[in-house]
Amino acid sequence: MTTYLTTIDGTEYEVELLEDGQVRVNDRIYQVDLEQVNGQLMFSLLVEGYSYEASLTEEEDRLQIVMEGERYSAEVIDEHEKLLREAGSDTHGSGEFTLNAPMPGMVVKVPVQVGDQVTAGDVLVILESMKMQNELKSPRAGRVTAVHVQDGANVEKREAMVVLGPLEEESS
Repeated sequence: MTTYLTTIDGTEYEVELLEDGQVRVNDRIYQVDLEQVNGQLMFSLLVEGYSYEASLTEEEDRLQIVMEGERYSAEVIDEHEKLLREAGSDTHGSGEFTLNAPMPGMVVKVPVQVGDQVTAGDVLVILESMKMQNELKSPRAGRVTAVHVQDGANVEKREAMVVLGPLEEESS
């Protein structure tokens, strides 16, 4: 079963859709009946015997939810997307960054080599996992200082694949 990481107005929730109309939110299980109204983004919910109506609109990468006169802003991602985001996160800013495999898989392509200068968003590795190809991108500008994998290689979760160093300042 897929777990969704949902952030509503800055608060994170782990949501898992279970069988028989049950939904786990963090560590609590709720009995939920959900019906879409007239094929629109309007829903009638029955949660633990209480009735609610909610309308949804999409704005960029967030959902805007109006329920009982209150508006909530929500971002919903699944575990797969979370792993991909974590693989591209950079906690050191301008220091060394190591792109680790977010999940086991096969390296389809490594479009960079040692010495290449990359910018934020450039693809460092294309990884196939669960029959999906995922472009793992650079979180920032830098210079490739090491490539630990090659096309066709199998990798394990957290295995180092590409290392970026800072861009060298050019002397005048």
